[in-house]
Amino acid sequence: MPTLVIQNDHIIRALQVILDPDCPRERLDAFADYYSVDMPEFPQWCEQIRARYPKVAPAKVILIDDQQQFLAALPQADAVVVEEFEVRDAHLETAPRLKIVQNFRTDMRNIDVEACERRGIAVLPFQRNVNIAVGEHAFALMMALGKRLAETNKLMTLEALQEKGFPSRVFDRRHTANSNWARISGIKNMRGSTLGIVGLGSVGREVARWAAAFGMTIIYHQRNQLGPELEAEFKARFVTLNELFAGSDFISLHVPLGPTSKGMIGAEQFACLKPGAILVDIARADLIDQDALVAAIRADRLGGLGMDVHYQEPGEAHPVLRDFERAILSPHTAIGSRVNGAEDMERLIANLAGALG
Repeated sequence: MPTLVIQNDHIIRALQVILDPDCPRERLDAFADYYSVDMPEFPQWCEQIRARYPKVAPAKVILIDDQQQFLAALPQADAVVVEEFEVRDAHLETAPRLKIVQNFRTDMRNIDVEACERRGIAVLPFQRNVNIAVGEHAFALMMALGKRLAETNKLMTLEALQEKGFPSRVFDRRHTANSNWARISGIKNMRGSTLGIVGLGSVGREVARWAAAFGMTIIYHQRNQLGPELEAEFKARFVTLNELFAGSDFISLHVPLGPTSKGMIGAEQFACLKPGAILVDIARADLIDQDALVAAIRADRLGGLGMDVHYQEPGEAHPVLRDFERAILSPHTAIGSRVNGAEDMERLIANLAGALG
């Protein structure tokens, strides 16, 4: 029975549920409930996966919480699945059984790929269906806000639009067309606009691909600048965080929440904000200081706000956020169908089985 050393991420730990016969019943039940949104047959699906990949099922799954624990477990590992943990040349010296290093992202900077290859260890990136779905959701929020769809949805009469404050009236059809008789101003094009991406990791890169296809200019900020090859691939230019807020028509947040990133978007950044810019957060609400966000809305600094993650879930949003007509607040649905996650898990298992066979 192979031993899999896996980062204890709330998504990746599904591998324990699927592959490890010693997985606690409480966790099995919890994942069955989690997947039941779109896959009520999840327990039966797990049985099918185990039968399909006998090289890796059953397996002993060791869940690891930090880098130090990861290094301590490496000597037992036939395979590892990581997301942020580092795998360096010196680490591999302690892993004589290791056959595959599976990253759970496309960004491979945490892994010494050449060192793995020299030792005959398979090393694979992973483009997650879930990340693609999240990137789509971020872009959908930007487009809906830029086109002012949330504010104008179902306002189909002059009276309804005027009641909302729009100066709606028909044009003189003897001379002009009648398009936008609602007289909605400030509708944004994606083409030619500047998108600022905070965190050009796996999800940020999905958004960058969409933006490039739409003809947007892309700037980005994160803790460590990417190399020139990756910047060229994603057509992105590195700037400071304040420069990003000053120069972007749309801003999309894609960094993990931690001690250094909590509240990283605050009053200083909103003071730099390009007037009318649209801010989208599908990462974590606490990246944005809530008091600073409320103040920016009250000061009419934001052209729109899209959030799929919230300061309390479930729970009512702050009244200012909830009542902001240029806001779309979705209930943490960006991850999309549970089928996305199931397909990700099967591809991971297929990769592991291929290397261990």
